[in-house]
Amino acid sequence: MKALTEKLLHYLVLILVTAFAVWVMWKLSAKGQQNHRHGVARVRPHLPVTAPKAPVAIEPLKHTLCEISTTYAGKIQPWETYQIGFEFSGRVASLGTNSQGKPLDDGDRVSAGQVLAALDDRVFRAQKSEAAARIEQATSDLRRAQQVREANPAALSESELQSLVTDLALVRAQHEVASKKLDDATLKSPVDSTIATRMVKAGESVGPNQIVFELVENDDMLLVVDVPESHIRELEDRKRSVEKNQSAARNLAGDEDRTFRAYVQLEGRDRFGKPWPPLEGTVYRIAEVADQRTGLFPVEIRLSNADRLLRPGMVATADVVTARISGYEVPESAVIFRQRSAYLFTVTNEPTQMEVLYWNVGSTSLHRAKKVELSQWVDQGAHVVVPSQVAELDSVVVRGHLRLADAQLVRVVNFSEPSPGVPPHRTPVLEKVDVAAGR
Repeated sequence: MKALTEKLLHYLVLILVTAFAVWVMWKLSAKGQQNHRHGVARVRPHLPVTAPKAPVAIEPLKHTLCEISTTYAGKIQPWETYQIGFEFSGRVASLGTNSQGKPLDDGDRVSAGQVLAALDDRVFRAQKSEAAARIEQATSDLRRAQQVREANPAALSESELQSLVTDLALVRAQHEVASKKLDDATLKSPVDSTIATRMVKAGESVGPNQIVFELVENDDMLLVVDVPESHIRELEDRKRSVEKNQSAARNLAGDEDRTFRAYVQLEGRDRFGKPWPPLEGTVYRIAEVADQRTGLFPVEIRLSNADRLLRPGMVATADVVTARISGYEVPESAVIFRQRSAYLFTVTNEPTQMEVLYWNVGSTSLHRAKKVELSQWVDQGAHVVVPSQVAELDSVVVRGHLRLADAQLVRVVNFSEPSPGVPPHRTPVLEKVDVAAGR
């Protein structure tokens, strides 16, 4: 009996559910027929949030002072080169010693005033001693003559006394010459430098003014690049602007505007295949006259060489900063060039409601591509500098932009945290939608 009752209840529930479904279908059909008779279309349009969207990747941009630079190639040269030797001929008696006590050789570091080499100076010492003895004799002769003239003016004429004075002056000059020769018998370094070439050995004879040592002053080095005449005006304007800022008060210009900076990259790579670390230098001199052979203007860039790793003859490239402007550094791949024009795409947001069936599940944002025409730009190789007066940019599309159209719906696929111009994800809140109102 109990099983029969449960079975009857089960059938009764099925009959009631079926009847309710038939009633709902009849009501909807009747309402649709009524609307059709009155000419009212109740077809819901597709919401923008359900429209297909092009996937894109964006990169945030920051407004900053951008450096405009031009790249040149050249070779590193020493700050100054000295070729020194003895003024007189003689035999090299000894060479100076380095910090290890060994004779000086190529590559050794020497300081200003350090002895490089010395000649056999025995002849010079003898000449100096002879001149000193003559000074004593001439001084004694002049003193006796003055005493005689004071005792008897007629015993010694004025011309004879003047002759003794002249003899004393001559022997003193001879003594100075002998002293100078003796000093010059020792060759000393004029500056702190490095020996590039040693051209003699101890015991060899040298002639007057023969080059004995070649020294290079390498605490600072010069990268000499060749610049075409079409770029010289730009470099000269930057140099004058820097000099003007240097003479002005410090609070009127930043440190970067007071320095004619250049970024130097040495050619070659290390053992792991990575490029050498970049160096910072300053433009030191712009030649007034072009080179007769190349027709280009040599420009010298000063580099610090405190670690002594730079050598003359190294090849390097320099990015010389010619201007600093307010703008954005946009990846070069994000800019689309068409003949003489250029443009890029950024992403804008439109708030909208998200619906599932007839339920409002919360607010969201639609992303649309916005085409930005570039009236001015500066190509800097890996990036393009866009001046701030051309456009205000929060982000730029870096992938998926080649087939975009202006105002096209897009889907940003590359950010995991809120990016500029893109709101964070919000948890939807369910809200009943009024079907009759078409919402």
